[in-house]
Amino acid sequence: MSSKNIDRIIELRESCKKLLELSLNIRYVCITNEFGRTLAGKMKSGLVPLLRPEEARNEFFLHSMIFNIRKNYEDSIGPTELILLQSSKVNIVSFMRNGLIYYLTIDRDISSDELHGIIRKIQEKLKF
Repeated sequence: MSSKNIDRIIELRESCKKLLELSLNIRYVCITNEFGRTLAGKMKSGLVPLLRPEEARNEFFLHSMIFNIRKNYEDSIGPTELILLQSSKVNIVSFMRNGLIYYLTIDRDISSDELHGIIRKIQEKLKF
């Protein structure tokens, strides 16, 4: 691996750390390429992953495909700003920025206002 690639991975890991620090309610941050391949990730300490490794790979691939497929009709409806999924255990939000996908899990037991506040902070950090 070249020093340029190593520097890029270190930079992405630092981005994960900074996003994780935006709120105590953020559980996990992952950055993938446009095909869903994990480049960097960070989980809040003391937590156990909700997904097994294969499930996580499939999840990241799914989000990448949604963003990529929707590019085909951005002229009609505008670019996709984010994907928000709510399950009984966790909120999942993902953003595509500069060819990278930022995938975050957020505690489920927060109010809609708190969730939207966290999303705004993430968007500010990613410079939307």
